[in-house]
Amino acid sequence: MKIIHTADWHLGQQFFQYDRSSEHEHFFDCLCRIIADERPDALVVSGDVYHNATPSNGAMKLFTDNMVRLHNTLPGMVIVVTAGNHDSCSRLESTGEVWRLANVHVIGGVRRNADSGLFDTEGQIIEIPDKGYILAVPFVQSNNTDIFGQLLYETAALNTRDLPVVMTGHLYVSGADLTGHNMAVVGGIEGENIALMGSGYDYLALGHIHCPQTIKGSNGRARYSGSPVQVDFDETYPHSVTIVEIASHGAEPVIRTAEIERKMRFYTIPSKPLPFDDALACLRDFIPDKPGYLRLNLLVKDYAPSFAEEQVYQVLETKPQLKFCYIRSEREQTQESARKVLNIQEVRETSPMELAQIYYNRKVGTDMDPRLWKLLSEVVDSVRNSED
Repeated sequence: MKIIHTADWHLGQQFFQYDRSSEHEHFFDCLCRIIADERPDALVVSGDVYHNATPSNGAMKLFTDNMVRLHNTLPGMVIVVTAGNHDSCSRLESTGEVWRLANVHVIGGVRRNADSGLFDTEGQIIEIPDKGYILAVPFVQSNNTDIFGQLLYETAALNTRDLPVVMTGHLYVSGADLTGHNMAVVGGIEGENIALMGSGYDYLALGHIHCPQTIKGSNGRARYSGSPVQVDFDETYPHSVTIVEIASHGAEPVIRTAEIERKMRFYTIPSKPLPFDDALACLRDFIPDKPGYLRLNLLVKDYAPSFAEEQVYQVLETKPQLKFCYIRSEREQTQESARKVLNIQEVRETSPMELAQIYYNRKVGTDMDPRLWKLLSEVVDSVRNSED
């Protein structure tokens, strides 16, 4: 069985004030070419189709139009789409029956039988005739992770010909490389052990983490395809889709990648933070080789100058190919700030509000605004009360 594995499309993302639909169209152009060349048995999309749970009409049309394009590129190819934590499972599934006419299987959520305690797995075990099985698991909360074991058990009874088994998942696996990832999106610092997904699959097609990688400890069988379109500035690695070939059940998967050329670049100028005048001089001298998004990288004592953005826009009048996003401010290291490096035990003993203050100070270079502090305090209290 041969599959193309992708995830984390984030269609409909508004990057600061900029629409990214043309970049996603470019990705679909690339994906159609890859499908035409590789002729896979299945295309697997492991979650986060959309950037948020209420995508715009434009984002939904982008999805619909290009799913039809993908199907028409190779009509015999099975397409499996699962929901991620950014998606609305009901919205994604709402047109599922119509999509089946185009050989597309859309899995939004899981449903547990209240009497038996088992999951209703109808539609989640997708047979690719004479090729293998795809076990479609969308994003699930920690109390539903036993869905992996149930699907593998049920598939083992069906797989009498030792055909390859591919399973999907959308979650953070412990030990995964989080380079460039927004931890607020990941949702915490603790992931799930790879053993939680059980055994019996030949390839685990993961989504959620944007850095493409094969998971250590999985014997080469579990992989994040990564996001095919760069989502934020710190995702400085190449973006791609993954091509997987499996000879038979139990055989080691052969994994390749097909890089997706970026239509827009992400520029951080200068590469290392400098005082405002020096950083602005670097921006004046900078000649981009492609259109792209820009953040100015400042080293500050307290705050960025109040006139900073105005002067950035003045410089960019001669560089129309750059789209200014924001100023990243890093505070000059002082003895006080250097002292605030916490070990694991100190993290456990530090209150959530203190940790938030340290994090905010390092990222922004100032203390939290009193209104933000009050709002975050209310959230922390609300969570504590709900846990009680």
